[in-house]
Amino acid sequence: MTDEPHHTTNPGVPGDGAGESPAAPGGDGRPAALGRRFALAVTFLTAVRLPTSGAAAPADLWASMGLYPVVGLLLGLAGWGAYAVLLYRLTPLVAAAIVVVGLELATRALHLDGLMDTADGCLSGAPRERALEIMKDSRVGAMGVFAAIAVIVVKVSALAALARPGAALGLVAGLTVARLLPVLDVRFFAYARREGTGAAFAGAGTTNGPVIAAAVCAVAVALAAGAVARSGTAGPFLGLDLAAAVVAITLGVQALVARRLGGLTGDVYGLGVELAEALALVGAGLVVR
Repeated sequence: MTDEPHHTTNPGVPGDGAGESPAAPGGDGRPAALGRRFALAVTFLTAVRLPTSGAAAPADLWASMGLYPVVGLLLGLAGWGAYAVLLYRLTPLVAAAIVVVGLELATRALHLDGLMDTADGCLSGAPRERALEIMKDSRVGAMGVFAAIAVIVVKVSALAALARPGAALGLVAGLTVARLLPVLDVRFFAYARREGTGAAFAGAGTTNGPVIAAAVCAVAVALAAGAVARSGTAGPFLGLDLAAAVVAITLGVQALVARRLGGLTGDVYGLGVELAEALALVGAGLVVR
């Protein structure tokens, strides 16, 4: 996620002019509302635009966030499948590079944009208000470029060190758990701006339903990926332990950013996703190959 659509376009967000979004739930029944929220989640998080209609209310945006880990699961499965196939013909390093670049393209580099903006602002040494202005600037500074390169290099290197079973833990569980982070950010951290793309989500994040739905999905996927990565009774809990460590470390980093900025922004949500994905791949390499 990112606060400003200057590097990427955020479809489905009120006021950004990038596309239409699901209408507020009405009397069309629970399945229709669920489908609408899933369409909003997919359209916002990926380059795929699912058909929707009407303008999304803040409550719709918040409800759709409960399905973010489901989108992460689909991205992770696609990345894992591509990596498994590419390993038959390419070296692990080349296969990993193609997968990482492909996943960034599939998400329109949305989270990478937030990572770069956050690095530029928070590492500038400027006071809070000036740091927030830097984060809104359409230009990318040296620290933003460095942060993007560093994360991509770490992801590619970590994935290349994993065989197919281990890659399931790093990619499938990693991308799923990473998309639990924005839900936790919106629910438990103050928002640092009065406006911005993330404000539309943060304003409605006052109920626990989406948090519970996202957490259940992330836990289930982590358990399954752990079982695939390492057979035996310890396998599933290996995935759960990795997921817990990834979430704890990422939230710790974001807490430091929140202290610096007086809260989080949509850019910092994106930072969390990128950091969690990288940590999951590195962690998978530490516990299984």
